[in-house]
Amino acid sequence: MSKKSRGEQGEKKVKILLKGEKQYHKILNDITFVTGRGEMSHQIDHILIHPHGVFVIETKNYYGEIISDTHDSFWLRVIDNKKERISNPLKQNKSHMYVVKKLLNNKYDIIPVVVFVRNNAPYIDDNAINLKDLSLFIESYPYEKILEKNDIDFIYKELKSKSSKISKSEHLENIGYLKEIKKEFRLEMEYAIENQMCPRCDSEMNVNGYEYKCSKCDFKFKL
Repeated sequence: MSKKSRGEQGEKKVKILLKGEKQYHKILNDITFVTGRGEMSHQIDHILIHPHGVFVIETKNYYGEIISDTHDSFWLRVIDNKKERISNPLKQNKSHMYVVKKLLNNKYDIIPVVVFVRNNAPYIDDNAINLKDLSLFIESYPYEKILEKNDIDFIYKELKSKSSKISKSEHLENIGYLKEIKKEFRLEMEYAIENQMCPRCDSEMNVNGYEYKCSKCDFKFKL
């Protein structure tokens, strides 16, 4: 089975489980938002709008053992003693959380959740959970209702109206473009730190603690 097929199969299982929630709720599946001046796209597997909150859910259908640390950019997946590096899904989903929060004008708390369909979640973070625990997680968070029916309907309509029809291939192109931008900026940072010179206009860099700022142009960053 291909990686794409496994992903779709995992998303289908989560979709079925979410649909069975007993309390009034709304679901947005496989939804994409385009934000910022750079028009970057953010594809989100599921958004559950529920009396207990707005859950932004990333689905992972990984085989094998997951070796991880909450703060690492990459985790390891181990299959038959072979190790493969994978991106930290908690960091990825936290960025989705901020996108949704901003789209809703910071009026609501957004709950990021990474669901491991094969029930092999690493127990390092309360928001990385197994599929078998998802319903309990939703129903017990935060132990009381915080959204009424009209809130749920409003959030659903608001997010749906701000979603994009961008294709998955266009979204993947956007991801590649963003990686190139980040790589280029990282190289510029290294040059500025090593040479105390702006990589964009060759002017002197002003350093104040962990903050670097060009004395002439708008290039700046913090460590």
